[in-house]
Amino acid sequence: MARENLATRVANAIREQVHSGKLERGVQLTGEVEFARELGVSRQTLREATHLLTQEGLLTIRHGVGTFVAESPRYLSSRLDTMHSMSALIREHGGDARVDGLKIRSIAATAEIARALGVPEASPVAEIFRLRLIDAKALAVAYDYIALLDDAKWKLPLIKMFDGGSIYEFMAAKLQRELISSKATVTAVAASKKHAALLHVKTGFPLLLMREVQFDVQRRSGLYSVIFHNSSLMEFTLVRPGDKS
Repeated sequence: MARENLATRVANAIREQVHSGKLERGVQLTGEVEFARELGVSRQTLREATHLLTQEGLLTIRHGVGTFVAESPRYLSSRLDTMHSMSALIREHGGDARVDGLKIRSIAATAEIARALGVPEASPVAEIFRLRLIDAKALAVAYDYIALLDDAKWKLPLIKMFDGGSIYEFMAAKLQRELISSKATVTAVAASKKHAALLHVKTGFPLLLMREVQFDVQRRSGLYSVIFHNSSLMEFTLVRPGDKS
């Protein structure tokens, strides 16, 4: 039998073991020599089968550690026609909302940030950086911006009290700015080296970049968010009402 066909058959056999539960999610496979012997194939054939299943996402290789059956992915879906707190969305999907690497600082507004918040370019804004996690999986790299202007002396220390949870709840409670609407765009981008490292994906991996301006009840820009989502864990859907005429 051709090696390619044999490798495919071995991949199918391993896949069936996973689907039947004989190989549990997250478990490490036995060593290459022993596993090849169990399957009655050469190490080269096993490597080719493993490569096929790694590309498929069923297996993951941790260099220097071994080969593992991939854990069942938790896939989040968010509607684009409604505003969602990421923390609430994660909990709705049965996950544990976590934050890592929280950093809050004052920076000079870039042209993009100034335009989104309706403030002069180079004026002071608070930048909130967070790595959003669902359970232990890196879900998104988030940058949130709040205008400071002449209120920087009292506003920045207050913003630095933010614990990384729901920014909507924090702004309503601490800054008296309830955000009720937003305008967002979603673009597919390639992961930079920095974001790839944070999200544990390869450089160039497709990310979903959301740029969102949030408005208060007076239609004033209160928050600008730039969020890079891991596309293997997150999707966005748009509901379009039909023509009622």
